[in-house]
Amino acid sequence: MKQINKLLVANRGEIAVRIFRTLNRMGIATVAIYSEADRHSLHVQQADERYLLQGSSLSETYLNIDQIIAIARECEADAIHPGYGFLSENPLFARAVAEAGMIFVGPTAEAISLMGNKKEARALAVSLGVPVVEGAVGNTAELTDKAGEMGYPVMIKAASGGGGKGMRIAWSEKDFRELLESTQREAKNYFGNDEVYIEKYLADPRHIEIQLLADHHGHILTLYERECSMQRRHQKIIEEAPAPNISGSLRNKLSEAAIKLAGQIGYRNAGTIEFLVKGDQFYFLEMNTRIQVEHPVSEMITGIDIVREQMMIAMGKPLSFTQNDIKINGHAIEARIYAEDPAKGFLPSPGKVHFHKPPSGKGLRVETALGDHGEISAMYDPMVSKVVVHGATRETARKKLVKSLRHYVLLGIETNIPFLIDLAGTSEFAEGNSNTNLVEHLQQNKKSFQHDILQKELFAMAFLFAKPEKTRAENSTWQNIGYWRLLPDAHLLINREPITHHYFYHNPHHLSTENNHMRKDYRLVERSDDTLRIDVSGNVHTLYYHARNGEVYFHHEGVTAVISHARHLGRETLRAINENPVLEGESIVRAPMHGTVVKINVKEGESVAKGDTLLVLESMKMENKISATAQAFIKQIDVNQGDIVENDAPMIILTDKIMH
Repeated sequence: MKQINKLLVANRGEIAVRIFRTLNRMGIATVAIYSEADRHSLHVQQADERYLLQGSSLSETYLNIDQIIAIARECEADAIHPGYGFLSENPLFARAVAEAGMIFVGPTAEAISLMGNKKEARALAVSLGVPVVEGAVGNTAELTDKAGEMGYPVMIKAASGGGGKGMRIAWSEKDFRELLESTQREAKNYFGNDEVYIEKYLADPRHIEIQLLADHHGHILTLYERECSMQRRHQKIIEEAPAPNISGSLRNKLSEAAIKLAGQIGYRNAGTIEFLVKGDQFYFLEMNTRIQVEHPVSEMITGIDIVREQMMIAMGKPLSFTQNDIKINGHAIEARIYAEDPAKGFLPSPGKVHFHKPPSGKGLRVETALGDHGEISAMYDPMVSKVVVHGATRETARKKLVKSLRHYVLLGIETNIPFLIDLAGTSEFAEGNSNTNLVEHLQQNKKSFQHDILQKELFAMAFLFAKPEKTRAENSTWQNIGYWRLLPDAHLLINREPITHHYFYHNPHHLSTENNHMRKDYRLVERSDDTLRIDVSGNVHTLYYHARNGEVYFHHEGVTAVISHARHLGRETLRAINENPVLEGESIVRAPMHGTVVKINVKEGESVAKGDTLLVLESMKMENKISATAQAFIKQIDVNQGDIVENDAPMIILTDKIMH
């Protein structure tokens, strides 16, 4: 048996915080590594020791095997836990840890290498009689021919991919070449291997995975299945355990197939086998040779701490329970909070967080590394946190999730919280009828997920009640707040939409409105630096707010709004309000977020049609196509491939004049 007294987590963010929590309970000393961008992250603050990674890029920091091993040696760590992402499924890292005389908390380098290559993993599954979706390998020309033979649509996948990265759907031969190149580029960037393969696209399948634990003594157990079908951009946003509407027979078949695959390669530690399911038919998808983002839902229904078991297995100890000991208790659901704007195609929304107040309560876990005033960096994945709930029944858990999301306050950045609230409230999700394309179907059909500000009047009155921000009087848009309150109309911008709000002023703590001869009274019950409690004709509402640069950010029941006075508009706000997708004269295409220009699709003088891709901008580990909003000509290109651009930076000038 090996003993671990000190462990370095070769990761960042919420998973590092999660691992530290278990290590602290086990009495194991913790070591954090961090980049300059993560200096104020909670995972840095909560470790016993912390070391700054030299460099700025991912390859120089969290993907730098030599530097991480050197730090582990310097602090005399006994073991390294890779978390998920980054180096967690890199066999070279697992091998380097072992060669340095330390314990790698995960499987062997050989197991990672075999299952990390999706083509080889598929071949293994076929050899064991585990069903797989029809697929093909080869060079670009061969894949193009085979895609035509299989029939469109086809899925293009990175051989070394994972976590929803390196995947594209080609709906026709016309799209295939461009998407193949894009997938190869993303695969090379994130996995160091541009090898791809194709699979026949399976329409509307479920995504179900089996959580495994395997020790060094021949024991392989499952913590049953997780439903991971609620996805956008092939990435999970809501996961749950156990899977709803699944038969005991299918559960047993999935578990048997997962154990057979893991046993064949002598797998050790925690791992996950993922399947696509259509009716009672299932197909092997891939194996993740690490802890999963969604592992908490399995922990909550079984009572087993997966990180603790990882540690015990790594120290050579046998599992202390049998399969018969593992019972399913209730239901758990996890929702991932992302810094992104669902109304704009889930574009990343990095930036400073002005106010952060997660929900709390019994049967609720919030996994995050974000402090009160942290920053979501454009360098990393846009996930901010995870909200995990447990209930005696699935419906109890679902209602608890919706309530928790409504009470999650994040001001300063766009998030998918209102989107998640709507999604969890759909009849499709409530009935457990999810599939991997459900989110897209709901968006295209009856569910728009454009969360209307239903409480515009409440937000407007809250703006008048809010406490002025602390700034010099001559620079403050609040210096005449008493004057504004005495006006009969408030000319405001709510989320940059101009409105005129008519109200009656009684005193600084009492305002009212009247519509159709119905009077509504607004009384300020309590006000602090970040909270307002407002009595609206007998019903008390709690709002959270943050005043900054003449704007006030509000949160109420899952809805956020940014409000400012329309008479105090800065140049940037005016330009955003007057933005017109119909091109007349010249128009500047600006960067919608901080990112890197990875491809430019046009040349100066060329004509483009509405919807044509102008360039590809990479931000927060995702490629985003920047498209033309109208028919135009390219007058000027102000960026080069490889350039790093700031949010709102000019990139391309369009014109309606023919270029000669």
